[in-house]
Amino acid sequence: MREASLLVYCVCETPLEPQPGEIRGVDGQPVYLIDDEGLCAVVSDLRHPAGALAADVSRILDFERVVEEFHRARSVLPFRFGCVLDGEIRAKEALRARRGEHQASLRRLGGCVEMGVRLLLPRKERAPSGDGAGPYSTADGAAPAGTSPGVHYLHARRAWYREEERFALGEGDDQAVERCRAVFAGLYADFRSELPRIQGTGAFGGDQTASRWRDDRERGVRMASLVFLVKRDREEAFREAFRLLSRTEGMKVLLSGPWPPYNFVSGEEIGK
Repeated sequence: MREASLLVYCVCETPLEPQPGEIRGVDGQPVYLIDDEGLCAVVSDLRHPAGALAADVSRILDFERVVEEFHRARSVLPFRFGCVLDGEIRAKEALRARRGEHQASLRRLGGCVEMGVRLLLPRKERAPSGDGAGPYSTADGAAPAGTSPGVHYLHARRAWYREEERFALGEGDDQAVERCRAVFAGLYADFRSELPRIQGTGAFGGDQTASRWRDDRERGVRMASLVFLVKRDREEAFREAFRLLSRTEGMKVLLSGPWPPYNFVSGEEIGK
């Protein structure tokens, strides 16, 4: 019974046949299965304490490669990078505690992949605020020199919310998303959409997402992300529908996938 801390990649049903060949994961560690009555956790040992597991690009790519390797052959519940359990006993306990939820989720995601579509939305020009510069503002709305820190703060927040309004989905954007979704009618089992925001952190706890969207804002880029849960046998039909969308839609559209269904697994299912 292994007592080392374990990095968890995904959960799947116990394979009928052994995984072919040796798979190496984060930091070159061998990947293996911990089985508990029909459910498996796909794990590798941690070479470093959990707190020292930095989410650098190399590790994240190795992590995702392992998840994709298992997902090619079976349905999986993909975990986010950084889920650590204290040894094999704890891993079995975690599988046992959520057996019903994991099994239901595996049935829901069975035979599915995630396909991503991004819409590059038209740039919104800056609109006048309608309330003038204000009694404590310069002509361009900035706080004048010599004002108190409180006034500076209020002006900064005001500018922030104006920028948020520029990057929020408007009626025309909603219509573009719905047109896109309609093209794929009958080809997906579930759907998610969002307009990325500047605040917050990336999926792996870093600030890559925030800095990327900060750069995009400076260029005036607005992008809506749509993700679809698609049966494997509908993937080619989905790609054909995307080709139709790219020919008929007036904005640039981008396709990615197939991926493991990260966006269709809840925090509770992945043990967060």
